[in-house]
Amino acid sequence: MSGMAAAASAQSYRHQLEEEWKKAEDMVSSCHEAWEEIFSSLDADSRVCEAIVFPEILRWSKLKDIFEQAALRDRYVREGTAGADFSIGYFQMKPSFAEKVEKAWMKSPLRHEYGLFFDLQDTDEARRQRIARLSDEKWQCVYLAVFVRLIHEREPSIAEMPEDEQISMLATAYNRDFHAPVDSLRRWARVPTFHLDILPSKSTQYYPYAAIAAERIRTYKFKH
Repeated sequence: MSGMAAAASAQSYRHQLEEEWKKAEDMVSSCHEAWEEIFSSLDADSRVCEAIVFPEILRWSKLKDIFEQAALRDRYVREGTAGADFSIGYFQMKPSFAEKVEKAWMKSPLRHEYGLFFDLQDTDEARRQRIARLSDEKWQCVYLAVFVRLIHEREPSIAEMPEDEQISMLATAYNRDFHAPVDSLRRWARVPTFHLDILPSKSTQYYPYAAIAAERIRTYKFKH
C-alpha cells in the first residue's frame, strides 16, 4: 500500500474528506425522497443504491459535467463510444455503462416483469435517446436500480453477503467492470484507484472506491 493510501486508511474517509462528505450528504439528503421512489419502483434498496454512487457524488463537479455534455454529446450520437465516452450527472455514468446495462437488461426476464425496454439499435436516434436519459437525474436512478437488480440476478451470492461486503462488491462492479466475477471484484475492492481531483497530479491522494461506499452505508443518514 502506498504512503498516501496508508494515510487515508488510518482514519475514516468521512473525516478524511469531511468537507466534501458533508456536501455530498446534504445533496443526497435533499434528493433522497425522489430517488427512493424510483429505486423502490424497481425493488432496489435506496440505501444500497445511494452508497454505491456516493464516491461519485463526492467528486461530482457541475461545471465540468455541463462542459463535457455540451462538448461530447453530439460526438457520441454520431460515433458511439468509440468517438466519445464521458461521465454525466451526479452518478457520473458513461454511455458505455448504460449500453452494457441496457443489453443485459434486455436479455433478462426482469424487462417483462417491470415493463422496461431499451432500443439497442446501433443508430444515431438510439444513442440520442440514451444521452437524453443519462442527462435526466430520474433516469440515472433507473439505470442504477437496474444495475443492482442485474448484478443480484447474475451473482445471487452477493445479495446474501454481509452489508459491508455486498456494498463493496456492487460498488466495485459499478466503478470497475459491470461484467466482472466475484473473485475479481473482491480483489479490486482493495485497490486505491479513486481520487477527487479533476486532473490527477503527484500530490493526488487515492482511495479504494469500495471502502468509501462501504463507509457511507455504515454512516447512512438523511433528513426527512
